[in-house]
Order: sequence, then structure tokens, then C-alpha cells
Amino acid sequence: MRKRTLLLATALTTGLLALPATSASAAPSGLPGDFNGDGYRDIALTAGTATVSGKYMAGRAAVVNGSSTGLNTAKRTVLSQASTGIPGTPETEDTFGDSLATGDLDGDGYADLVVGAPNEKTGTDTHAGAVTIVWGSASGLSGGTTVTDPRPTKHDYFGVTLAVGDFDGDGHDDLAVGSTGSTVDIIRGGFTKSGTYGGTSTVTTALDPNATSGSLAAGDTDMDGVDDLVVQGYAPYGEGADDQYAATYLFLHPVTSPSAITLPGAYTAAVGDLNKDGYGDIVLGNPLDKTSDPGGALGGKVTVIPGSATGPALTATKSYTQATAGVPGTAEEMDRFGTSLSVGDADADGYGDLAIGSPGEAIGSAGDAGTVVLLRGSATGLTVTGAKAYSQSTSGVPGASEKNDSFGSGVLLADINKNGRADLTTGAAFENGGTGAVWNLRGSSTGLTTSGATSFSPSALGFDGAQAMFGNHISG
Repeated sequence: MRKRTLLLATALTTGLLALPATSASAAPSGLPGDFNGDGYRDIALTAGTATVSGKYMAGRAAVVNGSSTGLNTAKRTVLSQASTGIPGTPETEDTFGDSLATGDLDGDGYADLVVGAPNEKTGTDTHAGAVTIVWGSASGLSGGTTVTDPRPTKHDYFGVTLAVGDFDGDGHDDLAVGSTGSTVDIIRGGFTKSGTYGGTSTVTTALDPNATSGSLAAGDTDMDGVDDLVVQGYAPYGEGADDQYAATYLFLHPVTSPSAITLPGAYTAAVGDLNKDGYGDIVLGNPLDKTSDPGGALGGKVTVIPGSATGPALTATKSYTQATAGVPGTAEEMDRFGTSLSVGDADADGYGDLAIGSPGEAIGSAGDAGTVVLLRGSATGLTVTGAKAYSQSTSGVPGASEKNDSFGSGVLLADINKNGRADLTTGAAFENGGTGAVWNLRGSSTGLTTSGATSFSPSALGFDGAQAMFGNHISG
């Protein structure tokens, strides 16, 4: 079985009567990823293989707050099943924090964090999986509520993949949860801290029933006010038990009419507006070579499908590899170009840009050192004009490119310092022998800049990150 190793309150005064001074608190910003409502987006990071209370791979998730100066490691929240208010108990190989998603699940204006523990044991089911919502508030994240698995006997690894979106158009955030098999569960809002929600639905694909869903992504590709769901995983290929290939499906109306549209095979996805036409464009990453996957390319590839009034414009599909003229680097076996993807506007020109992780990229003689490529959006969609690559060997980026670092294993483009430009947060899951580390590069009028770039490891957040694979996935 294969397993995967998005208002300020105002005080009124009059001149007629002097009233005692009273304190007024600002209303929450409502921004995605802003867990404390202060107007700065915060970043959630996986440490799903961290040791907790002596339990190997029990797992953690960490949140670092955004601020006017960027990520502030002094203001952080580190979560595990040993944390007060978080359901469950740390156990060996639970992998709490291995998957993450963010959204305002209870509609209070504060972003909440959804945490998957796909190897959580329940009764005699060794790999049942579990999902927890950790609630945002004015003081940040606190308290957790378990999301009930609607079909506990039908699958394993519940929570191996997660996505939040409004999949029925009712104004409430819904939660899509992946597991083994060909079905993804959609748990509908609104959610409450007591554990109630609006019901459940399922979407069914042709994925292999013995494989886990590779990834989930949400976004509105046809601008109808309903988020669409991209589901990825493995489909049967040939006769061998392990003979599978990457498969991708899109559900335009996941709750009301969940029929699948087949897309090019891939393992990762992101949805964002690259050409400023209002439609979400689908970006698919297939990091495997053709020798490993019939839909792959030497070193991996990224495929872009523009959104339109009728959904994905499949006839306008374009693919990019490191053999594409203008894309930095050289296409080489196992570069894993497309392992991680994120869309955000790094230069505030109104067009979404695309960050692409290539953690298998060799830097000099350092194999698997890793790199991140930034391709810019334009009126015609993704363009290679002005494309740039960033690694630990790039001037201004802290650290040094070393063998097996896997820089670019996770990427996120999001505005951390509230200057209107998306910053790049990226992880190197195997930095320092698998401890992992995270970097932040700021957005600017010309795109990403290495001026003021920062990095930090788990020790900066106050926990032992040995073998934690910190930053393997990033949400916010």
C-alpha cells in the first residue's frame, strides 16, 4: 500500500457627555490562517513524526504567528495529543500533525486548524486515523474537537489528506477528508465545539481501493460560489498488485452533484487565479519520472488547467518541466519537480504566482539538496518570464545546500507581514538528518527577495525535533 510520505470595531464618542473610558477589542480579521484574528496570517507546520512523551512518531503540529516583521517564533503554539484540551493520548506512530488544513469551521471570524493523525489507533483498528479541529480565538489556538469518522469500518488512515472549502455554497466551511479507498468524505458545516456539524456526503472516484488519497485541493474554478474539489491518488494500471499510476479527479459540485471529471494524473494540487480573470486555475504536480509513472516526465512536471465559466478548460492545458525553455534548472531523474505547490501573489500585481518545490534537485554535488522555483502569473496565465529558483545556495538564503536536505518539500505563498505581497514559507524536511527546518522569504514589488530571509528549526519553537520531518507540509 502506498501512502503519502488550502472589521475593526469602532468606538463612538460624543461631545455631549464624558463617559468613562472603556476598552474595545478589534473584531477578528477573518483572514485565512489568522488564528488569533490580529490581521496577520499565521503559518501551520507539520512535525508528524516527532517524538512526544517518549512515544516515537506520536507527532506534533506547530503554528508560528505572523507579524509586521514576518514570522515571529517567539509567538507560537506547539500542539500534540499531550497538549491541554487536545483529544487523545500520544501513542507510537500516531503521526498527529502529518496533515493540516485551515478554515473558519465555526464561522466566528477566527481561522481554525484541522489536524490529521492518519495512523491513530482506535480499538483494534491499528490504522483507523483521526481528525481534530483546534479552535482559533483572540488568544490564538486552544481546545480541540474530534471530527467523527462517518464510515469507520470502510477505510483506514482517516485524515491522511484534508481540504477545507464551501462545497455546497451555503456560506459555511466544509471539510473534505481522505483515507484509503476510492471515496472521500465531506463533512459539512457549520461545526461546533461540542462536535456537531451539518451532515456528511461522499465523492467516489476510480482510485485504487487499497491506496490512500494522494492529496486534496479546493477552489472555485467556475466562479459559481461553490468550491470545487480536486482528489488525487492511485488508479489501477495493468495486472500487478503494485501496478498503479497517478490519477486526478475534479468534482465541480461535490455535495449536490458529485460526478467526477478526469484530469491529468498527478500527486499534488493547488487552485488559484493565475491570470486575474476571477476563475480558479488548477495546478497539478507529478514529481515522478516516466519510468515510475506513465504520466510523468524526466524529473517531474507541473500541469496548469485554466478555470472557466464551465469549469476546467481542458483544451487549454499546459505543462511545464525543467526542460521547458525559461524554467530554471535541468530536468534530471528524481528531481521531483512538482512535489509541492502553492499559488499566491508575491509582487502584488494582481496575478497569482506559483511556487514549485523540487526537493530532489541536486545543488552542485549535493544530491537531493532541493530547490523552489517561482513562476509568475500574467494576463495569459503562467509565464516563464522572470522565473527564479531559490535554494540554500542562493545568496541571502540562510544555511547551505547539503545532501538529502530536501529543501522545497513543503511550500506556501501567503502574506505574513500584511504588506499585500505573498511571502514564501518553505520547508526542508530532511535538514539535519530528518529534523527539518523552515525558511521565510519576503514578497516585494519585484517578487520574492532574499533580503531579510529567515530560517528556524524545531528547537526555536521549544521542542525536540529529532526525526520530526518539520516543515514537510505547510498550511496557512
